[in-house]
Amino acid sequence: MDSIGEAAFDYQFGALSQSDNQFMKAYFGLMSDTLGSPPKSSIFMQTILPVWVLQLMSKVSRRRSLVHARHTAKLANEVARALVKSKTGALLQGRNNKDILSLLVKANASEDEATKLTEEEMLAQMRTILLAGHETSATSLCWVLLELARHPELQDRLRAEIRATEFASGRKYSSFTSSDLDGMEYLSAILKAMHTDVSLQESMRFHPALYQNYRQAAKDDVLPLSTPIRTTSGEYLNNLPIPKGMKVILSIAAYHRNKDVFGEDADIFNPDRWFRKANEKKGPTLGVYGNLLTFAGGIRACIGWRFALYEMQSLTVEIISNFELCPTPQLERLRREACLVMLPTLEGEELKGENLPLGVKLVQN
Repeated sequence: MDSIGEAAFDYQFGALSQSDNQFMKAYFGLMSDTLGSPPKSSIFMQTILPVWVLQLMSKVSRRRSLVHARHTAKLANEVARALVKSKTGALLQGRNNKDILSLLVKANASEDEATKLTEEEMLAQMRTILLAGHETSATSLCWVLLELARHPELQDRLRAEIRATEFASGRKYSSFTSSDLDGMEYLSAILKAMHTDVSLQESMRFHPALYQNYRQAAKDDVLPLSTPIRTTSGEYLNNLPIPKGMKVILSIAAYHRNKDVFGEDADIFNPDRWFRKANEKKGPTLGVYGNLLTFAGGIRACIGWRFALYEMQSLTVEIISNFELCPTPQLERLRREACLVMLPTLEGEELKGENLPLGVKLVQN
């Protein structure tokens, strides 16, 4: 949250310093509380009630989770309004800050009223940046650290790569540039799979923070299939008709475990898969990074995917350079909580929100 606060808003949320920030206190555990493990009554109501009734209930219901959501939204709007006012004042004084909000306020200062965002639209943009820019990256980093704790040999390989990059660049890890991070093959694999880059790649494949994506057809269309499917009547289809208005749920988690694309060991965490020869890869190429759907693809791909990658790379390097991670007995109760993002929680302690107890000790140089 501190990273997105500085980059997007030039604002300190005080997440790490644990300052007395009411918004941060309200935001913690928001996803698991409001979207995790819904009771059967809620599932039933969402199935049978019209949307307008559900929207009304979300505004007036006294259910604890909805009260939490409304309280957090209220605090987020207060912070957003104060920031917009501050950025507007800075613009009038001729100060051209480069954070995202300052650029948005500047772009919105157009004389053409038709192109201006309303106050609610501006606040909605900020809420989206907060949620999309923080929750997914923070959750992805949790799973990266979990797999590194489970595989100490990966920590050793990653730490060796960090030291080698320091020697080659003449810079300490805290001063690595984007080029240094891009050149760290194992870091990339860990993120994809998990090697700093390899390690990160594998982690995003094996533990996608966003496990599903949703789309609604704006017009009648036809969806081509990379592999024909057989219907119950025995007919083979090479494409599917998608009528206007149809809602499609895309399973990112299922694609990332597709053995036709990622090999027979797709159900195993293995960063080394990203070092296989190109001619061993199968299936289509999609997405903006590593043939993964972590950041979606096409014109609606995540606009902040590069920022998210550098953020996770930098944090992983910082942590592994200084600390050794190991599992704890509490991880036997580890639970994957599906609440828009896939959060790590502990069985019996779901209401505490994100919970990943790891053992930590200083690296002995």
